[in-house]
Amino acid sequence: MVNVIYKIRTGIFVALLPCALSANLAKADEFRPLNATEDEKWILDELRSDEFNNNKLDYTKWIEDPKHVQTWTWNNPENAELSQGSLKIKMVYDKHKRTISNACSQGKTIANSTLYFKSAMLQSKASGILGYYEARIKGVSTFPGFSPAFWMYSNFDDSVLEAGSVRYSEIDVVEMQQRQSFTPGNEKITDHNLHAAITKENAKANPSGREWRRPGKYHEQENVHVLQQDPGKTYHVYGAKVTTELIIWYVDNIEVGRSKNMFWKQRPMQVALSLGLRKPFTEFKCNGFVPLDPTQHIQDFDGEEFNQDPPTMTVDYVRTWIKG
Repeated sequence: MVNVIYKIRTGIFVALLPCALSANLAKADEFRPLNATEDEKWILDELRSDEFNNNKLDYTKWIEDPKHVQTWTWNNPENAELSQGSLKIKMVYDKHKRTISNACSQGKTIANSTLYFKSAMLQSKASGILGYYEARIKGVSTFPGFSPAFWMYSNFDDSVLEAGSVRYSEIDVVEMQQRQSFTPGNEKITDHNLHAAITKENAKANPSGREWRRPGKYHEQENVHVLQQDPGKTYHVYGAKVTTELIIWYVDNIEVGRSKNMFWKQRPMQVALSLGLRKPFTEFKCNGFVPLDPTQHIQDFDGEEFNQDPPTMTVDYVRTWIKG
């Protein structure tokens, strides 16, 4: 007999099974998207999927040292770990210096800028576009200030000079808990949005040639949902189906939004699971984040106390399928 833990759609099932039977179960990857119909054939893309059942992260499929893109620093070896069949990503206070892009100065950089937090991001080495993306996630218990996210994003290509062509694409399957005030109910809001950077008319081959299309100004790229339960206390399954015509978002197998696929079918995107900052720890302006010193913006902030029980997101699994 062997103790086997395997995942089902509603959680984790533990059973004592004979070795031969457990081996068959391990090979039987019959997972399907929650909303798949009987006539649909889906193939699990192993390179962009993970059950997180091993003792350590599989860096043959995930980038161990992802590129820093915000005003906090990714440190996977210190802040991402596997525990009891789940991925855990934490945010810690760690004052340090790093060169960052100045969000308000047309992409210019600031050397030795002071930053205050480190977290982690799993970013797949493999990329793709069309398919179905799904993850079961519990957010953080602290609100506001942090945003657990499951998303896909491409590299930038600022050499593209044809007006209206896509330089960058991003699909947020979910960003949760990112409202930035203590208004009751804000912690239950989830965002399922689209971002893109397209080439301006007569643009140059540098970041100044980007025209950003963000949610809010472009409402067709914004999908807001309110959960009945706090996502920081309860697991939910978040999914997105990406076709050439539509992007459709799901929470717990219920459709929560859809948008036309205008700019998100040209550039291959990598899967990402990450824990980011929001106010009062950082501020978004000029199409980017700027750091905020918590000792100056939060009364009686204590970094050591913060790190005793750091905000932590938990991911049960992430799965990517392509149509067969």
